[in-house]
Amino acid sequence: MADTSTATAQQAAQELRDALQAGFTAQLLRAFVRLGIADLLADGPRDLPTLTKALGAHPGALAGFLGACAGEGLVEGEADGRITVTERGLLLRPSGSLGQQALWVAGPGASRTYEHITEVVRTGKSGGEAAGQHLYDYYAAHLEEATAYEEVMSELTEGCIDALLEAYDFTAHRRIVDVGGGRGTLLARVLERAPEATGLLYDAPYVVDMARGAQKARTEGGEDGRLEFAAGDFLESVPGGGDLYVIKSILCDWGDEEAARLLRNVHEAAPEGSELLIVDWFRPEPRDGAAQGLSSGGFFIWTLLGGRLRTATEMEDLVRTAGFKITRREPDFAPGFFSWNFLAATRD
Repeated sequence: MADTSTATAQQAAQELRDALQAGFTAQLLRAFVRLGIADLLADGPRDLPTLTKALGAHPGALAGFLGACAGEGLVEGEADGRITVTERGLLLRPSGSLGQQALWVAGPGASRTYEHITEVVRTGKSGGEAAGQHLYDYYAAHLEEATAYEEVMSELTEGCIDALLEAYDFTAHRRIVDVGGGRGTLLARVLERAPEATGLLYDAPYVVDMARGAQKARTEGGEDGRLEFAAGDFLESVPGGGDLYVIKSILCDWGDEEAARLLRNVHEAAPEGSELLIVDWFRPEPRDGAAQGLSSGGFFIWTLLGGRLRTATEMEDLVRTAGFKITRREPDFAPGFFSWNFLAATRD
């Protein structure tokens, strides 16, 4: 009879070897996207000399690279020596969502945060800060990665918009300020639902530039006169004049000190009686005797940005401390990376 403990240990060792190799695999997928291999092969197989010329590549290195890609199921070799892309490989076209995710999550900016996990654990800083620069500051100067990141965030947002529009009545508001509004994916849909409202998207300058381009593309070159843009730093100040302030997937990106500062800034800017809507991922409330915060996703956000996944109770405490009155909590209103939740509050 085989020694089951030995077999289990051997299986565990192989799984760890595979995990250690995953870093190389992620970079292989990113290179597949950056080189545009799927696009080059989308119309049919090509031979190695043709691909080498199209890419301006080293023939030997390209052959080795394509062999590695074949090992990941992205391409296949034909009997006549030509290379064909698989259905799996077509998922990594540069314009596709998985292609953008590869450019973001395996990009140099994100990768440098992973290299500093030891420092994250020891200091509580983000991986970017441990490396010398917060990831958002890095993205301001590295727009390919920043664009990929914002594309991925927009896709995540798309997954909750319909449920949010059904769960929350935006039509009661006339001036909606989306703090950290990204490419405008949420605000544009909200304004469609609330035709009497105007909206202001507020984010970092480089993100606002992306939002202008994204919304111009959405309206096929025209402009939505009800959607305005303002650039700034929400950790310093927030525009006034809104009767609804929306903060979606922003507080989870920051530590408690920064999150509290942002909420105070909103409170200072918001007129009395205005509303606050927080849409975010929450972690479950701890059970008696259960370990707290044991979530790989939560630690990923901490490593990447210095953020926190908070429980609903922790989020409510932050909101109340900033001077708001909680009026509604809607847990798990839509599925997602983690399930989506929202808190509504008023500014007294």
